[in-house]
Formats: sequence, C-alpha cells, structure tokens
Amino acid sequence: MKKIFVPEKNKSDRKSKESSPRTKSAEDKEGEEIKPLMDRLYNEDAGEVEQALEEIGRIGKGNSDAMGAVQEFLRKEKRMPLRLLAIQTIVKITKFTQPTTEQFRKPVIFDCPGAEKIKRIEILDVTCPHCHKKGTASVAGFENEFACESCEEVIQRDLPNSCIEKCPVGSECVGEERYRKYMNGREKNKS
Repeated sequence: MKKIFVPEKNKSDRKSKESSPRTKSAEDKEGEEIKPLMDRLYNEDAGEVEQALEEIGRIGKGNSDAMGAVQEFLRKEKRMPLRLLAIQTIVKITKFTQPTTEQFRKPVIFDCPGAEKIKRIEILDVTCPHCHKKGTASVAGFENEFACESCEEVIQRDLPNSCIEKCPVGSECVGEERYRKYMNGREKNKS
C-alpha cells in the first residue's frame, strides 16, 4: 500500500486540544470515522479507493478535513475514473447554503428574456433612407444607430420596449455600457 499524503493538524490546535479535557462531540466521532478512509485514498487498488471516496461522500458532508483530503487526492491522482469520482465526492461533501435576498438580487441572465434581446446581435433587412439601397445590417439589440453598407451614412432605428427599463437591476443584468446605450436610444426614440 502506497501512502503519499496524510493531512496533519495544526500544532497549535493540537496543543490546545490536549490541554483542555472534554467529551467527544459528534464532529470528533465523524473525524474518527473519516481518518481511516482518508488513508485508503492512496491505495494502489482502484476498487479500494473508489469505496473510500464513496464512503467519504456519504459521511463527510461539511467536514473540512475530508474536503481538504479529497482535494489533495484530486491534485495528485492520475487515474481519470478516480479523479471523476473525487470531483463527485467533493460536490457531495460541500455544504451549500441558500443565498439571502441581499446576496442574490441579480436575476439569472439566461432566465431574463429582456436581457437576451438586448445582448443578441440581430441581422436586419434595411433600406437606407439616404441612398435608397437595400441591404442587411448586423446590429446589437441595444444599438439604435448603425452605418449603411453602401454610403456609410448613419441610419437610426426604433428600439423596442424592454423589461430592463423598469427593472431595478437592469443595468447589472446587461452591463452598464449596454444599459446606457439602450436608454439613450430609447430617449432619442421618444423625442
């Protein structure tokens, strides 16, 4: 059996734990269950390592020592199936907390159709009001002006309404510059 890494506790933590007698908590018991499993991670037998990773994933939720050991194993392991299993184990033992409303204000961009319209590049069939030639133009959803392919004159278009005008986080959703250009274009349309 080949051992490459065994996580070592901080020496100051060890001294403070030795000096203060206490009863075993649930965290200590969980740590005792995980330590032999962490030792099994560097076994030559892939089946043994796989079992150890699965067991760590089952009992190690929120355990920082288990997380560190699996991350270190992932850095050193060369066998791809075991690396994949280690990544799955990390996902299992990671504690996920639901973000508060202050932390999670911005809407998910892919869920906001208004943001997608603003970001998307549109191909438009246009007739230039200056040279009267027909052509196509590729215009971003937030732009109200573009140049004619033939005469290079500026053509203005009406920007459609979008939810980002009224959304309190509209500028965060599409970006400050796009938001500013879109709002300036809407103002020109109104006047």
